[in-house]
Amino acid sequence: MKKVMIMGVGPGFGLALAQKFGEQGNTIVLVARNSGRLTEYQEELAENEIKASCHAVDVTKHEQVQQLFQDESEVDTLIYNVGNTALDDPLTSSLDDIKATFETNVLGCIDACQQFVNTKRPQTILVTGGGAALHPSALTTTLSLTKAALRSYVLSLHDVLKEKGIYVGLLTIQGIADVGAAMQPIKVANAYVEAAQQRNNAEIFYPNNQGSKLSEFEQLQQLAKDPKTVEKVLKNHPEFAKYLDYFKN
Repeated sequence: MKKVMIMGVGPGFGLALAQKFGEQGNTIVLVARNSGRLTEYQEELAENEIKASCHAVDVTKHEQVQQLFQDESEVDTLIYNVGNTALDDPLTSSLDDIKATFETNVLGCIDACQQFVNTKRPQTILVTGGGAALHPSALTTTLSLTKAALRSYVLSLHDVLKEKGIYVGLLTIQGIADVGAAMQPIKVANAYVEAAQQRNNAEIFYPNNQGSKLSEFEQLQQLAKDPKTVEKVLKNHPEFAKYLDYFKN
């Protein structure tokens, strides 16, 4: 039985990843900042006969990440699914906010990967990227620049670690959770399972196995003609509310 650590477990992709990898017979290590929710997820997985442990960790705190991998030194697969997806623009975003997002989206991943490769049996690293890395826009300024930096790091890491027999894969997710059939979390999670099994491509584009011509937010703008879609998006991403006019234009 293998052990899979998922950093960034929430009600969307993170929990779906835990369920799918758990169904494969893996023991799951749940990592997020909210200890209360982690306990709920652990109990939910237990109801489905999936064994899981949980750790409340802030990925921007090096000491906490270091302690995590000391406590969980026998993880085979690391999935970095942490991400700040707040929308902003290039003129009004504060430097403090940009730094905080960079620490979460990029430096947290680098720290986790460096700690993981020095544990007992690292075999696989999967990282959640995003279409914003390929389609910068005024609305996604910091998200785009951090996802682009993350993409650069992960692709470089792939080249270095393949010589050591460790597979690194970037999952470039080109959509928003629960918006459209392809973006149902359990379907997205299947792509991670396949990547871990196939262990070949440095970057996996989801959906359609190729880069999209539109960013996820441009896709959303098209879908926003349907009020029900807007309602669903705002339910899952209330931080998008102040950009509601963009979705309607």
